Amino acid sequence: MTIKPSADPSTLTSETLEEAITAAMLADRAGQAHGATGKVLKNAITDLRTKTMRNAVRGDRIARKLSRGVDAIVRALVHSGDDTISNDIAVCAVGGYGRSELAPYSDIDLLFLHRPQVETQLRDTLNQLLYPLWDSGVKLGYAAHTPKSAVDFCKEDIVARTAFLDARFLCGAREIYDEFHIGYDKLRKRTIPEFVTAKLEEQNERQAKQFETRYLVEPDLKEGKGGLRDLQTIRWIYKYAYGDAVQTNAAMDKVMGAAERQAIIKAERFLWSVRAHLHDMRGRADEKLSFDVQPEIAVRLNYADRKNMTAAERLMKHYFVNAVEVGRLTRVLCARLEEERTKRLPRLPKMLPRALQQDEAPGRPNLRIRNGRLDFENPSRARSAPRDMFRLFRAYGKQPKIDFHPDALAIVTEQLSSVTLAVRRDPIIAKLFSGILTDSVDPVRVLRIMTETGLLGKYIPTFGSIVGRIDYGLYRRFTLDEHVLRCVGLISDIYRNKLDIDHPIATQIVRNAENPMVFFIGVLLHEARWSLKEKSVTACEKLVTRVSKRLGMSDDEASLIGWAAARHLMLVRTAERRNLTESHAISAFAQSVGTRERLDMMLVISVCHLRVVGVQSWDEMTKRRLSELYDGAALWFEHGEKALEQKLDDRSVLVRREADARLVGWPERDKKAFLERLDDSMMRMLDPEIIVRFAMLARAAERDAANSAVVATPRDGDLEAIVYTDDRPGLLADLAGAVASTGMSVRTVQALTTADGKAIDIFIIQSPDGVPVEDIEQTRRLHGALLTAASTHPEQPPKLRRRMGDRRQIFTVEPGVRIEPDASEEATVIEAEGLDRPGLLYELTGALADAGAIIISSHISTYGERAVDAFYLQDRSGKKLTDPETLAHIEKTLFEVLTASSEA
Repeated sequence: MTIKPSADPSTLTSETLEEAITAAMLADRAGQAHGATGKVLKNAITDLRTKTMRNAVRGDRIARKLSRGVDAIVRALVHSGDDTISNDIAVCAVGGYGRSELAPYSDIDLLFLHRPQVETQLRDTLNQLLYPLWDSGVKLGYAAHTPKSAVDFCKEDIVARTAFLDARFLCGAREIYDEFHIGYDKLRKRTIPEFVTAKLEEQNERQAKQFETRYLVEPDLKEGKGGLRDLQTIRWIYKYAYGDAVQTNAAMDKVMGAAERQAIIKAERFLWSVRAHLHDMRGRADEKLSFDVQPEIAVRLNYADRKNMTAAERLMKHYFVNAVEVGRLTRVLCARLEEERTKRLPRLPKMLPRALQQDEAPGRPNLRIRNGRLDFENPSRARSAPRDMFRLFRAYGKQPKIDFHPDALAIVTEQLSSVTLAVRRDPIIAKLFSGILTDSVDPVRVLRIMTETGLLGKYIPTFGSIVGRIDYGLYRRFTLDEHVLRCVGLISDIYRNKLDIDHPIATQIVRNAENPMVFFIGVLLHEARWSLKEKSVTACEKLVTRVSKRLGMSDDEASLIGWAAARHLMLVRTAERRNLTESHAISAFAQSVGTRERLDMMLVISVCHLRVVGVQSWDEMTKRRLSELYDGAALWFEHGEKALEQKLDDRSVLVRREADARLVGWPERDKKAFLERLDDSMMRMLDPEIIVRFAMLARAAERDAANSAVVATPRDGDLEAIVYTDDRPGLLADLAGAVASTGMSVRTVQALTTADGKAIDIFIIQSPDGVPVEDIEQTRRLHGALLTAASTHPEQPPKLRRRMGDRRQIFTVEPGVRIEPDASEEATVIEAEGLDRPGLLYELTGALADAGAIIISSHISTYGERAVDAFYLQDRSGKKLTDPETLAHIEKTLFEVLTASSEA
């Protein structure tokens, strides 16, 4: 029977598929076609993927269906080939394919076992099988061995030993596979401790390398902690130790109860569902669950929006909860497997160390050392005394080198229902928890394990409700719970004087505090609003105050924590959006804060939050702005408005004197003439070194008879661009458009005008993705674009192109325009907030110029995909912009800019 190699694969049964492959092979060999066999296989595999994804949703079912389909294809290929040595070869699936776990674009790993006497014929036979598979587009891995050489190879290579552990016979000579299996099983039985140790070390190394990926808002499904690789490690160790897959039997009961087995199955099913649909959407093997695919995968897996969470957020919360559960199971089960099959090192303690024999609770703790691990001395008592669970973690915090016994953690998880309101209100437990926070070697490690067991979320339900939750956008790196835990790590380092150079003010505040626990609780609860349906400041303040009292804080302390945690972004938002050279702005901020204690608490929380929240959230500029606002407000609290005004006046004098001193080599007359062009308000805004750089640029331009000049200099990964030119209406818009035309983003702008009408515009410019700007050609393009725009108003608007990899457009941001007439005494402040995009600042400043507004300064803030631009506006006479009609027109125009779609 002759079948054309291009036969429709959707009509092929296993028999006709084999016939189609045979016909294609014959056509290739006879020179009547080229790659026909690979084409048949490609069509068959494509059809298999399409049908499987159409007919199944659950990942475990998809994996099995794909594996069975590939089995049929491989067998059909083998049976269609040269059968002269078919009795001397066994074809086996290994690795994930051997476990019947294939995602749509997973690797296909094969092991060819053969008799020694067919070595010379093997190459041609393998080529007949492998080349069509490669031509089909699958990613193929293979190895060829005799049964003995395969076992010998496993002795030396732990990767091969792991892959061959899952070897599954497909077709060929079954007796050859059986010979290999017997030899491998002998090796397995005598090397169990070696394999267990190797896999645990491998897991530790992988988790250290991939540590953050479980908590990143775009996690790695496979290699990240709590991912599929951790689950595979559990199964590998068990199968190697007991010679069978994880299942219900006497050996299994020693290391895993029914509930834990079910938890593993549930987690695997979820992770495989996400992975299968991720592969299918991407059309390739991809393990990163990035923002752009999360909404579609949520739809595919039947998640729906809820009142306070989108479908994508619900999907990701489910993912992170599963990852935390996998982390807990991995810790418990690997410890049990290790304990079952290996001996503890003799150097580990056998008696409970003296330091662990007492804590904040009365009596001796119900603890002991069992097999070198921390365990409950009386498990029955632990099940009826919730304090014992907290004493367990208190002891671990003191000496984390003594790890938990898995039975102890299992009891904690089992007894979560005993953590009632009465337990949450227990003052002794509050003292134990305070000790965990302030007196642990590594409090974050302790809290993370408490989170994995569920104890921390049960004790503080406000925290429990944010476990696995994400702030859906580009602003944050981590889940909310991991963000909070890392912030606790920072406050711990500040308290221990480890960050006094980086954060001297925060260190002084915490170290001098009457009760440092106030700051630990404030940091721990500063994201509490995410646990509320109504995310108002008032609701958050009430919640945090109530929880703080339960954790042992006095009424005044709890009130302080509640106020600051509910407003923890107030300090940074003010620093980023206000002109801090105006005493009015600082005074208004201080009045809204109310007390020095609140200011101190807000600063400490802000430092911890910003250091963790995002890659670009903490740098020298942010640090300087926070310090200026804090110092000014602190002075206002201590000595009042006049002292603050005097400080700002003194700054202008000091900066002028410093700039004068740095203009080395300038004639006194030239220095005086130049500095007189800069008024006191400009001196307040600028640092002496910037004034010197501007002076050098202006002097060189004037000597060259140039009306415009630009200098661009790398500064801390960004670019500082100083523009010197004749001032004119719309200049700032032209310059912002020039920046946008190069694909870069404006981070901050200081727009100043000298007494003789020259504009000084100082830009801090960055790449949209936050990567340091190091490309000299990009800097040259920026310089040229700015110089052209400074010299003359462009005849054509800039071409705005979205940069490759710019993912801002996959999110939505509610646009808004706020007019704040009282924020400044000299200008009207308008804030425009919306989805960031290429050229947004250009469009906003252009709209303001068209409305006749003069921008005397602008403050640009970007939070991932969210842009908040604050403009200080005057009319053309240099007075505060107050005309109601003009302001209404500006508000309408800016809103239209924010809601307009950007050009592709």
